[in-house]
Amino acid sequence: MNNQSGNVSLDRHAKQTLKNMNKFIDGEGLKRKRLAKKLGMSESNFSDYLNGKRSNILDFSGSLAEVLGLESTYFMNQNFNYKPDEPENMRAIAFSTGTLSKEGEEGLNQLLRVCEMIEIYNMEENSNA
Repeated sequence: MNNQSGNVSLDRHAKQTLKNMNKFIDGEGLKRKRLAKKLGMSESNFSDYLNGKRSNILDFSGSLAEVLGLESTYFMNQNFNYKPDEPENMRAIAFSTGTLSKEGEEGLNQLLRVCEMIEIYNMEENSNA
């Protein structure tokens, strides 16, 4: 349903889902142009969804989640608690860089393990200070 200014009236659940999607996309540093292409839509339509200018936000969020290899209801969770620095969320990393070869994926896994070891080492070093 549109109001007079042309904006779509969104219910609370759709607004929260929209907020969750934007938080995830920004946190992962995903390219909106690439996401739009994967969803088979123009960048302007994609932006309209993310800016709340389109109505079927919940359907859109399901499609976006599936493209990212996530559960279709991922962004709809009211207790959405996204943490961008979690290394186990490699689907988004691989998606934002394009398709990885098997060797590239193995290299990325090794790099993430090294980062985790450095983080653990730094935590231990700081606790001994």
